[in-house]
Amino acid sequence: MSAHLLSRRARTAVCAALVAWVVLLTVVLLAPSSNGPDWVISHLTRALQQLGLPEVLAHPGRVESMLNVVAFVPLSLLGSLLWTRPTWRDWTAVGFVVSFVVEVVQAVALGARQATNADVVANTLGMLVGALLGLLVRRLLESRTSEGRADLPDRQSSAEELEPPR
Repeated sequence: MSAHLLSRRARTAVCAALVAWVVLLTVVLLAPSSNGPDWVISHLTRALQQLGLPEVLAHPGRVESMLNVVAFVPLSLLGSLLWTRPTWRDWTAVGFVVSFVVEVVQAVALGARQATNADVVANTLGMLVGALLGLLVRRLLESRTSEGRADLPDRQSSAEELEPPR
């Protein structure tokens, strides 16, 4: 995707959203206590149960895993819109490394936090999903712009054909 697929204003907005998400995610993942994430998990679990979702889907462990996936989707989605050179494989690898480092920090430096392998898997999956969504969005933008460019010469040539000879 060339830089021209996103306007300067759109690139600025995507960049601002990415920075805001990184800051929010960093605060949540590296907070000394898990009270905030635990609160979100318990309230979302309760809400899903009240909606009538089966226990297999509304179990707190599953809700936590899905939130871990969802938390990492914006990183690679927004990132892949800004930087087109990294592939979905690159974004997935970055997700694994970042998630692994976060879990190590939680295990070593944040005694009140619990580091798990499942979080690494869920976060990496989130990066993969976001990267694939980013690829889809880029392809849609590319096809939209290439279609717009492709029919422009046709319009010009047909307009030239309609002009009376001089």
